[in-house]
Amino acid sequence: MAPESSQPAKKRRTYRCRRCGFPKKGHVCAAAAAAPGDLPLLPSPEEEEKVDGISALPDDVLHTIISLLPTMGGAKTQVLSSRWLPLWRSAPLNLDDAEIPDLWEDFLLNVITEIITDHRGPTWRLSITKLARVNEFRGDLVATLDDLLRSGTLDGLEELRFHYRPNMTAPDPLPPAATRFSCLRVASFGFCSFPGAGVLGGVAFPNLQELTLLAITNSEDTLHAMISACPVLRSLLLRDNDAFRRVRISSPTLVSLGLCSRTSDMEELIIDNTPSLERLLMFRSSDKLPRVVSVFSAPKLEVLGCLSDGISDEHYGVVVWPQQLRVNSMAMLRTVKILAFRIEENSLDATVHILRCFPCVQKLHITLAEGLFVPDIHNGLVDDAAAIECLDLHLKEIVVRNYRGQKSHAAFAKFFVLNASVLKVMTFRACVRLSKKWLSNQRRLLRLREKASPNARFEFSCDGYFMDYYYNHSQRSHQLSVGDPFDD
Repeated sequence: MAPESSQPAKKRRTYRCRRCGFPKKGHVCAAAAAAPGDLPLLPSPEEEEKVDGISALPDDVLHTIISLLPTMGGAKTQVLSSRWLPLWRSAPLNLDDAEIPDLWEDFLLNVITEIITDHRGPTWRLSITKLARVNEFRGDLVATLDDLLRSGTLDGLEELRFHYRPNMTAPDPLPPAATRFSCLRVASFGFCSFPGAGVLGGVAFPNLQELTLLAITNSEDTLHAMISACPVLRSLLLRDNDAFRRVRISSPTLVSLGLCSRTSDMEELIIDNTPSLERLLMFRSSDKLPRVVSVFSAPKLEVLGCLSDGISDEHYGVVVWPQQLRVNSMAMLRTVKILAFRIEENSLDATVHILRCFPCVQKLHITLAEGLFVPDIHNGLVDDAAAIECLDLHLKEIVVRNYRGQKSHAAFAKFFVLNASVLKVMTFRACVRLSKKWLSNQRRLLRLREKASPNARFEFSCDGYFMDYYYNHSQRSHQLSVGDPFDD
């Protein structure tokens, strides 16, 4: 007799009928023999209503849902059922021409006009960014767009984004009706010129909290008039406004100010009477920023950057970064908690000077310039080794970008490893391939075993070469809920 197998017998899989649930082998499905009309393949209308809980919501709630969808997504809700069919035309309109499928410019304008004209409800958001001022078939569109913006459907408009297509010739005038909306909370104007300062002086935006000006061809007088017309403004972003030369920002409610430019035409930025300002964000390298940034009153400033490391000694009570930053007193800088700067020079002394100017900083973003060379640094020490308050008491997080791992970079980073007493995490955003050998060599060069903070972690990640904080980051000027606008 054959010996019994020690392995348990495999359990056969039982295939069951998908209609009745009985095992398929050797049975005739009774459900298959039923008349087609007896099979519950689709739920009845009564059952459908029970399953579709969204359609049972009140019209006001459904209107809100539709208005939060993209333009085409909101329009497509009309085909869901007879319940949804009339809702889109009466819901608050969210119209963005960038979300409309590609059309000839002439047809696109017709579609926008038809949607606004036929809409029976209010409009809460309008974005026009794909139209040029001059149309091949219609000619100058300023008057046409002005008539469109005067539509009664737009009377309660809360968000407006009006950008002409970029034009490298003459300035494109903004339709006068674009400044008529007193209910605006968010506004963005781009590649256009505003009416004269005298006309703008009568404009008021009593509810405007978020303003973006992109490639405006007016002088800074128009900007000053706009700020005066916005009594509750909280965030302001200035991008590529080459005609602005000497800008003065004075607003009791402004929380965040962002600057971003491809050129360096602005000569001076003056921050005056900004008791609520918490963020001063400059999203380019130092040679593309205002030559002088003077901060006279910003008692709540907590986030600052991106600066360069060309810093000089205190002079007549004013701390000066050449072509960069001036403040009234050192005490003003004690409020800064997050600081971003770029290392352009070849000396660690400049960085140490920056750290002394910001004694309460808790997080640093440091971008290393290509070819940075730091000579004669011994064991992470500098000539002036006096105590640095932020290293001893406050600095908890450091992000180093463009780290390559050569001796000069390691010597620079080692200074923080050996001196930051309360450091929690230091992140190296390397622009080289990370291998086990490379990481092992870095731990040796950085002397991580001798770290000043016993709880510090050191993390390495592989990134591409980081040029500048630019447009992707500049939109964070308006994202006040984001704790650190310099984080990726």
